[in-house]
Amino acid sequence: MRRTSSSGRALCWASLSGRWALHERHVSVSPLSGTLWRPSVWCTGTRDHQRGRARAVKTLGAHPIQRRGLRCSAAVPERSLSTADKTQQLLQVLRAVIDPDLGEDIVTLGFVQNIEFDSDGTVSFDVELTSPACPIKESFREQCTQLAETLPFVKSAQVRLTAQSPRAKSGGSGAAQDTLAQVANIVLVTSAKGGVAKSTTAVNVAFTLARLGARVGILDADVYGPSLPIMVSPDGGQTRVRLTPEGLMVPLVRAGVKLMSFGYINPDPAMLRGPMVSSLLTQLIQQTEWGPLDYLLVDLPPGTGDIQITLGQVLKATAAVVVTTPQRLAFADVVKGIQLLDKMAVPPVAVVESMAYFVAPDTGRRYDLFGKGHSARLSRDFGIRNTFHVPLWPEINEAGDTGTPITLSVPESSEIFQCYRRIAEGLVQECARVRFGASLIPQARWDPAQREIIVRLDDQTEERIRPASLRRACRCAACVDEYTGSQLLDPSSVNEDIYPNQMMNVGNYALAVNWSDGHQSIMPWERFLTGYRSASRSRQAGPSAARDSVVAAAE
Repeated sequence: MRRTSSSGRALCWASLSGRWALHERHVSVSPLSGTLWRPSVWCTGTRDHQRGRARAVKTLGAHPIQRRGLRCSAAVPERSLSTADKTQQLLQVLRAVIDPDLGEDIVTLGFVQNIEFDSDGTVSFDVELTSPACPIKESFREQCTQLAETLPFVKSAQVRLTAQSPRAKSGGSGAAQDTLAQVANIVLVTSAKGGVAKSTTAVNVAFTLARLGARVGILDADVYGPSLPIMVSPDGGQTRVRLTPEGLMVPLVRAGVKLMSFGYINPDPAMLRGPMVSSLLTQLIQQTEWGPLDYLLVDLPPGTGDIQITLGQVLKATAAVVVTTPQRLAFADVVKGIQLLDKMAVPPVAVVESMAYFVAPDTGRRYDLFGKGHSARLSRDFGIRNTFHVPLWPEINEAGDTGTPITLSVPESSEIFQCYRRIAEGLVQECARVRFGASLIPQARWDPAQREIIVRLDDQTEERIRPASLRRACRCAACVDEYTGSQLLDPSSVNEDIYPNQMMNVGNYALAVNWSDGHQSIMPWERFLTGYRSASRSRQAGPSAARDSVVAAAE
């Protein structure tokens, strides 16, 4: 049955959207005869992208109902969608959700799982995160919910956020493989110089990760001067580790964080020679029952000696965090620490500058007690983009002496917690990029025939660079003033015939070049490669003044 009017407006039932929609174009009525010109129409539902066959057409207006000569033709019934069809459409719309760390959509990454459709129009599914401490998990939930509810057969969407469980690592044998098999990420917290608040950083980042939902452990690897027993008081007043029937040591626990230190085994001073310390540390790692962990933070002793080398051999570390202070001497030690990490094949993904400044509580004035710091230079010279500044807060030091870390006691809205939260979230993102291969490590070689440096980005892409241009772009302290940024190197002093004697990768982030003029440069890939996606940023490198000075033409 249809009611017609001269206005030609039609109220159409869209079979896919299941709603009435008002249209003015598809139905028209002759004002003289009242004849319906188009008895069958296509109409658009309330959702712009859905179209369906109209089951009935009613025109609204003042004309009487035209019964004579009109027949109501039944619409062709819509084919009901199968579960497979619905699943395919759901996955298609969810491809719009991109993981910013890995640079892929969550469907391609396999994060969407356990899809279920109910008869009432509800769809539920899991989104598996790389870490329970993922800083953008709520953004994932919101995007997935909104996209799923755009589908015509979905009335509501329920998105469950899950996290990947650490899986036993295959290959190899021995106790180290067994006890660390369920540890997803091993992070070294290191500094080549003592007294830079390295242990304070490791402890507070660990408890911040735990408050964000991750399963965390801390290993105090300083046998001579263990600090964990002083900084963290275990639950239940326990001060000594116990053994399992298999002879493994059970870590102590505080607020869900597993703790292991030589100080929990022997409170007396460790008067041991180097080889004995290395053996003791190996046992401490291999004979501890860690269980499933998302992150194991290893608090290294300062320096670049036996213990660091031993850990590099025993542990398959995911990444490292370098802790320093603003002093120039500390920066020199940071460079040594980064070079050691490179030899250990452990990528440094963040630099934490502790005691960076002090804010007077009465005036709010900032004081740079130890100078301006060198985080900008670290970023410039080594391509480490994650640099964090922790102010000199008296509360942090006071909490470290009470056995309760500051990040365990302050509210999440506090400035101190937010400071460590930024460090923890940056670490979570970098570990995901390293583990899931979001970084691209170029390979460089010298072509003496063409007198060009050829850098291969992948199997299809190469970039060619003139050596003299790359040498002039060096930003080391001998070429650029580290405080003012002014150019010290005279570009005209670089001979056009200069060439590299040796080139080697520095971690995942830079190229070290020994030049024929005796100079050595460390050049972050981002500075001079147009097609490089840094492991520290996982996105296309943008233009920079330094890179613009380098002629890099794709072959």
